[in-house]
Amino acid sequence: MGLRFLQFADLHLGVETYGRFDPHSGLNTRVQDFVTCLAFVVDLALHEGVDLVLFAGDAYKTCDPEPTYQREFAQQLRRLRQAGIPVVLVVGNHDTPAAFGRATSLDIFSALELDITHVIRRPQLMRVETRGGPIQLAGLPWPTRHTLRTLDEYRDLSQEALNQEIQRICAAQIAEFARNLDPGLPAVFTGHLAAAEATYSGSERTAVIGQDPVLLTSTLANPAFDYVALGHVHKHQDLHPQAPPSVVYAGSIERLNFGEERDPKGCCLVQIETMASGERRTTWEFAPTPARTFLTIEADIPPNAPDPTNCLLEAIAGHPLFEAIVRLTYPQPQPNQPPVDLSRVRAALSPAHHVAGILPRQTAAPRLRRASVSREQGLSQALDRYIDNLPELHGQREVLQQCAAQLEQELDAGDRRVEAEP
Repeated sequence: MGLRFLQFADLHLGVETYGRFDPHSGLNTRVQDFVTCLAFVVDLALHEGVDLVLFAGDAYKTCDPEPTYQREFAQQLRRLRQAGIPVVLVVGNHDTPAAFGRATSLDIFSALELDITHVIRRPQLMRVETRGGPIQLAGLPWPTRHTLRTLDEYRDLSQEALNQEIQRICAAQIAEFARNLDPGLPAVFTGHLAAAEATYSGSERTAVIGQDPVLLTSTLANPAFDYVALGHVHKHQDLHPQAPPSVVYAGSIERLNFGEERDPKGCCLVQIETMASGERRTTWEFAPTPARTFLTIEADIPPNAPDPTNCLLEAIAGHPLFEAIVRLTYPQPQPNQPPVDLSRVRAALSPAHHVAGILPRQTAAPRLRRASVSREQGLSQALDRYIDNLPELHGQREVLQQCAAQLEQELDAGDRRVEAEP
């Protein structure tokens, strides 16, 4: 006997960067990309006949999405509901407004009281009935600071101290969930959280490091759970592969920018089997989505190349451009070389969905080894060392040395006059 569910997260519907207006749908083409990946996830859930779909947070780019984006998301959830598949939605940081008391972007689904659609906006342990049997879901939404700031004991804490307090509260909540589980039923912990050992995509590192409250993997991997399904980190990974339970970030289902260029995008299919002995075994697999390709081409221009533009065209020809979001970088041609013909380069890049940039790379000037100057050196020797450090003065060495010698003579003459005065 087994229960199968699909885990996905970090949709971020509403991102329009690198897109253009599509007159046929009225949508930005990048919004279409995210809708396409969401529809793929729902298609997969229907095709595989899963018992549950678990979304681990960040449905939209912002907490106040446009009605069009809400419509696209709701239409896909309706397909699951029509198929009788329960859906659990965890509130993420992008779903949460900054002001205390305001609704999250997912609250509409709980306000409508839709059967088999559940929203986790507060720490919650729930039992969900599915075609494969009941399952226990322990959920933590994104831990917001402003909720704690409304309480007197937390109001004056620094951000670092508040993060530590959030981490303590979350760890205690997870332990409480584990104590209250029915050991005879499958149990999954889900949350929109930052794990200390997680590897972030390049686009996420500077935005989250030092800002988010983080939990240790050892805290998340409580053995009372059969599986831990996380959202928030866009890079797909299993933080606890060596022993059960797996602690899995499904990752985002579509690339947001070039920082995620090399990251696979998709969702996870999870199987929890109950053996004849009563023990449970959990397995999972990653299912890639048809995410848009991001491509960086780093062209090179040798110093002796007679036509730098041809070097760029040769570099472009070696890459599949069709419908990709592309950026090209190249070194500045040498002064003795002709400039790059950007019109030819743009024509070669035309099969791409979007050209994010044709960018000359800035090359750092070589650092010269500085010749040392000491107090013990005479003026002539010290000046020589100074000129050695500045190539632009090498041709004036003789004149500078003559001026230095004259100055030294005048200083000596002045010292002798001072000594001769009564």
